[in-house]
Amino acid sequence: MQWCKRLFWGVMLLSLAAAPAWAETAATDPGFQVFKLGTIVVTGQEAASGQVAISSDVTADQIKQSHALTVPEALRFVPGLNITTGRKNEPEIRLHGFDQHETLILIDGIPYYETNYGKLNLNQLPTGMISRIDVIKGAPSVLYGPNAMAGVINIITKQQADHPTFAATAELGNYGNYHVSASHGNSLGKFNYWFQVNRRDMQGWRMSSDFTPREGEIVRRPGGATTTVLEDGGQRNNSDFTQTSLWGKVGVELGPRSKYYLSTYYIDSKWGFPPSTLEERVFPRRPAFSGLARMETYQDWGVDLSGEQSLGPALTIRGKLFYHGHNDDYVSYGDQDYTRQIATSSFNDYFMGLSLLADWKVDSQFTLRGAFHYRGDSHQEKADAYLPYAESFSYTGSGALEAQWRPFKGFTVVAGVSYDWFRITKSQTNVTDRDTGDYIRTEDLDLPGVKHSFNPMIGLSYRLADATRFFASVACKTRFPTLQQMYSSRSGNIELEPQHSINYSLGVSRPFGDIALAQFSLFYHDVSDRISRDGHFDDAMYRNYASIKLYGLEVGGYLTPVTGLRLGLNYTYLHARDESPGSPTDNVIGAPEHKLDLRIDYTIPKLGTRLHLQGMYMAQQYDQLPTAARPNQETLMTGSYFVANFKITQPLWDHFELFAYVNNIFDRQYESETGFPGMGRNFWIGVDARF
Repeated sequence: MQWCKRLFWGVMLLSLAAAPAWAETAATDPGFQVFKLGTIVVTGQEAASGQVAISSDVTADQIKQSHALTVPEALRFVPGLNITTGRKNEPEIRLHGFDQHETLILIDGIPYYETNYGKLNLNQLPTGMISRIDVIKGAPSVLYGPNAMAGVINIITKQQADHPTFAATAELGNYGNYHVSASHGNSLGKFNYWFQVNRRDMQGWRMSSDFTPREGEIVRRPGGATTTVLEDGGQRNNSDFTQTSLWGKVGVELGPRSKYYLSTYYIDSKWGFPPSTLEERVFPRRPAFSGLARMETYQDWGVDLSGEQSLGPALTIRGKLFYHGHNDDYVSYGDQDYTRQIATSSFNDYFMGLSLLADWKVDSQFTLRGAFHYRGDSHQEKADAYLPYAESFSYTGSGALEAQWRPFKGFTVVAGVSYDWFRITKSQTNVTDRDTGDYIRTEDLDLPGVKHSFNPMIGLSYRLADATRFFASVACKTRFPTLQQMYSSRSGNIELEPQHSINYSLGVSRPFGDIALAQFSLFYHDVSDRISRDGHFDDAMYRNYASIKLYGLEVGGYLTPVTGLRLGLNYTYLHARDESPGSPTDNVIGAPEHKLDLRIDYTIPKLGTRLHLQGMYMAQQYDQLPTAARPNQETLMTGSYFVANFKITQPLWDHFELFAYVNNIFDRQYESETGFPGMGRNFWIGVDARF
């Protein structure tokens, strides 16, 4: 990583630069505003990192128009993002070809994850509590903290506006599926509050009428393989989903730069895992495990205290204290009818910590910012109910300094550096009898040394008088290994070091008044020391040997040719190349070469009827490739596909709206991951109320 070291010293000599704040996107719904303490850095009306990085945002209005009920649905049409659904019926979000655990995902600036795999199921998160989602690609501010190798997705929640509000939604879908939500907020002088309750119950979803059943296998080890049809069409097997969530926020604002908020949430979900149409594996010996399974418990909760306080006209301090918990029960079955339970494996996690950020406006041209993040992560797991929990504990920290310099009008220099570290202080495993599975003891495992990394970045932005903006940036980013990668019973390696990526961005954007916007950007990610177990080593341990190159472009914008009509189009080109030593192929898993997103919004004059059409073309992608250790392994890849969704909304009087929504309107059969068919044509009808 000599290049990153040179960049580090260059940044230091240049005078450290700028952290991002986000330009506020006003929502048309007057009942709420963006929670400003949910962003990492607030810089008035303009965001430093938004000026020097490739960025996208999704507003509450866009979420409502597209009928996105969960965060992955809201992100599906974001340029540069690829969302797939496969095993465990969980979405995998890939940003410019990076895996989800290589992207830092935040709720109001606080990480959202579990400590073993480094990610959580984002279907947990309903969209009713969201004011905006910010997506920063490649070169996010160093102030965000560690593990932002691909970029940052920050989910910003709602904050009450200056008057009392009430909102409710009720809708019905296929098979008696329903979704209801209600929210209320009010402002009482300096005090305000907002809360929401959300309930979603799905008995399952309909598959495309084009789906053709095929024979797959249930592989039992020991026991051999049984040929069977794992999915026969119609309602998708084991595709139910139930969720209840509660969100709340109370705050006091003593002044424009003196405010304190307490936020809390509780999410309780359970769902089935639709089986692969190709193969499911069952390991019947204790402690047993099966791909034929359900998530019978999946709970997340959190309490966050956020504050901002000015210490004079030039200095502002912001802080966050947080405690988040997670537990789940994965129930394995021995048969495809899901009647013979063979094991229940469980996770029980929490993390707690703090973040401190400071803004010091040295003068009208120069602003200096600092950040400190520190958290402790607790992870407990057991492979079956008869075993005790094996415990792990780790600490993650980051210190960062960043500055923003504007030497003359329209020109901005942003540079900064962070020092990030990761330390495991405890790790255990349960030892069982190889033949009977009986519990023998809980054993302490060896601990690795402290993992650490410097991460510099620098960016330039120039804005012309006509609002045309040019930008360029380069950033060194890392991702610490996960507990699963270090302590997996079959492939763990405590000697793993952080993964590294040097991310380059170059772009231009130009608005044409309120009529149009055009954007063009190039990106290049040089990934080294990537953790993989698919190399030429016989023991299949995770190692830092993979070398991946990811580069491409994003181009798009919108056009408003007439009043009430807006046309949007975005295209992403991604080329991925595997240059790992001994790799038999240069192809890369999960990196589709082409993605096209389009949307048409039209409001019918006088009637006020709103029509929304959204479509996406996704090119084929690899899900399995030959490796040096398994050169004859079958190549699996999805086919390319196009899906389109449609929503019609009719306002009634002043406070109500009726709507109907249909996804996959052409009922196309497709797979976002091999062996896992996507939804066919499904519908929702409902009513919104706003007071």
